[in-house]
Order: sequence, then C-alpha cells, then structure tokens
Amino acid sequence: MHEELKVNSNPTQGELNYSASPVEENISKEERIQKEKQELLNRVVSGQIENIRDRVAYILNHSNEARNSDIELAWLFWTNFEREKFPGSTLSKEQMLSMTRISSLSRIRAKIQNEYKLFQADDAVKRFRGKLEEDKRTEAVEDKPSGIGIYTVYIDETGKNQEYISVGSLWILKSDVFAVTSAQLELKKWKEEKQIDFEFHFRELTKNRLQLYKEFFIKYITKFPETGFKLIVLTNKGLSDKGQAITDLTYHLISKGIEHENSTGRAPLPRVLQVWIDEEEKGSDRLKIENIKERLKSQNIKGLYFGDFAAVSSKGSIDAQIVDLFTASINRKLHSQSDGHFKDEFANFVLDVLKFDITQINKQNTDIDNSTLFNLADIDPSKLVVAN
Repeated sequence: MHEELKVNSNPTQGELNYSASPVEENISKEERIQKEKQELLNRVVSGQIENIRDRVAYILNHSNEARNSDIELAWLFWTNFEREKFPGSTLSKEQMLSMTRISSLSRIRAKIQNEYKLFQADDAVKRFRGKLEEDKRTEAVEDKPSGIGIYTVYIDETGKNQEYISVGSLWILKSDVFAVTSAQLELKKWKEEKQIDFEFHFRELTKNRLQLYKEFFIKYITKFPETGFKLIVLTNKGLSDKGQAITDLTYHLISKGIEHENSTGRAPLPRVLQVWIDEEEKGSDRLKIENIKERLKSQNIKGLYFGDFAAVSSKGSIDAQIVDLFTASINRKLHSQSDGHFKDEFANFVLDVLKFDITQINKQNTDIDNSTLFNLADIDPSKLVVAN
C-alpha cells in the first residue's frame, strides 16, 4: 500500500534520511526556513509525501494528539507507513527494533514545530518541552482537552471580475490518519487505472473529460463522507476594494461555519481550526490570513483553538480540486442561464449531488455582514451512484 505514496525507503536505526532543498547562495537563514516551510506545507496538503520529514508533517497535520505526544506520533507513523513490518496490533521487541526510532521521529517533529512553527503542540506541552515562547511564559497556559478533533477548512474564491463574488469552502471533520491515507490511495489508484494525468479544475474541464469529472466528484464524497461544503455570495456592484471584501466574506464564512457545525452537533467544539487558502500573492496572502485569524481570535469562542492558517499551492491536492469544482460550479450557475454547455451540465450535476437549489441565493445582497451562509452537508453517500 505504502509504495504508492512514492516515498523513499524507510529509515531505520535512527537515520534521518530526508533531503532538504538545495542551499541557495545569498539567502538568509530566515529566508531558507520560510522556503523550506512553504515547500513542506505544499507537499503535505497535496499528499505528495516524498520522505520521512513529509511523513511526520503529514501525521501532524491530521492528528492533534501526535502534535503533543511522540508516542502517538510514532504509533501513527508505524501503522501508516511501516504496517508491513507488523500486521497485528502489537509489537514484538524484534519488530520494534526494525521500526523507525521514536527519537528520530521526535527530532523531526521538533524541527517542524520549533523551526518551521507548524502544527504546534498545546501550550502546556510546549511549556513541558521548554519551548513556550517568552511572551507566553507569564500567561496562563492553554487548557486544551485531550483527544479533540480538527476543523480543516479549504477556501476557494471566484467571481472577482464578474457580477457576483463567491467564497466557497470544504470542511474536513474527520482526523483518522489511517482512514484519510487509505481513501487518498484509493483515489490515486483509480486515477492510475483510468490513466488520468491531469488535475480536476473547473477551468480545464472539456467535453471529453466530463464523465471522469463526475466520477471523481462522486468518488471523493463517498470516500470522505464527513466532509461538508459552505458558501457565501455577494453582489460585486459598487465594491471599491474587492480584496478586502473577499477577506471579510472569508471571515464570515469561517465564523458562521463554526457556529453551524457546533450548534447542529455535527462537529461540536472543542476543536482545533486550521485553514488553507489557495496561494496567490505572498504579501497579500499573509495579510489576508493574519486579518482573518485575528478577527476569529477576538471572538473568544469557547472551545475553539487555533492551528495553522496558510496559503498553499493547490497543485496535487484533491481537496483543493474538490473545493474548486464546487465553488466554480456555483459561480457558473450564478452567471449562466444556459443548460446546453458541458460546463453547465457538470455544474448542474454538482448542485444536484449536493441537493442545492441555486435560487436560494439572494443575488441582490450587497451587505457583507448580512451575507447568508449556505451549508451543504446533509449528503447520504450510500445513495450516490458513481457515473458510468
């Protein structure tokens, strides 16, 4: 199973067998760290796991417990990436000696958390490890419950130069690392069987690929039934700063989305929130992310804890591709009255699968603060049929 991830051979006996990017001349340490951090984030989010460091980051991304416990990290690493060495649920001494050592995984975890500042442990754990930042040492440490889940939110936007702006999102609520890995591998295997060498982006949809796009969308939902889609739409008319409008819409989408997941009991708090937006421009992306994060923090939502917020490349990420197809389909039907084009057929297909009536959207809304959140989460995957 794990050979399909295209990773390097398993490092054993404490080897740290991973390769960093080539060292560039005339680049500061801080610039090097930021570059390595972004490259690692892009690989983890896209599922392109190339080496042991990627594997550790992949697990930290999906498991809050692994961020706090090296024993949990090691167990998830072994069961996901070295399963062939022990088919049962227990380890013998001989088997344990053949696995990647906990000390090796711990050093990589420390580098990711302390140098790259990614996938942070709880404050109490950081204090115990001696890595709590100086300005927090005098504050009360964060009393985060153990075993809590994660809201992983992928954001996509469209329509900046059209009549309506839409901000869509994909919410992943299950953090079972093994289940996520297995589902991703199944989708990868399906693409290989179909000899698919392209990514599923709405703008690249052709008539010949229409059936494959439909099948991909259905397969994703059936493999990840705990996911949900959320959307906010605003009339573009009279907006003087479209970038700020998109930031405001994104903030409202996440804030109202958390409220919905908690109040309905679908994914109640406490939870850790991490947000990925599509990478565009580094400077504006960073400002946008920090703006949204600080506004969410200022709400002081009980039981909400903050993980990573970052702009990442959508290349290779099936999650980013799915939210692109969702958001672009809504955008297509907002701006098109036709049903004859193959792109309209696909957009209608997506809305039908999600049981969403486009007429529910108030096209006259010009007030960001009153934007309506549309939650598309009530899907029964068992009733979905994969297109032929």
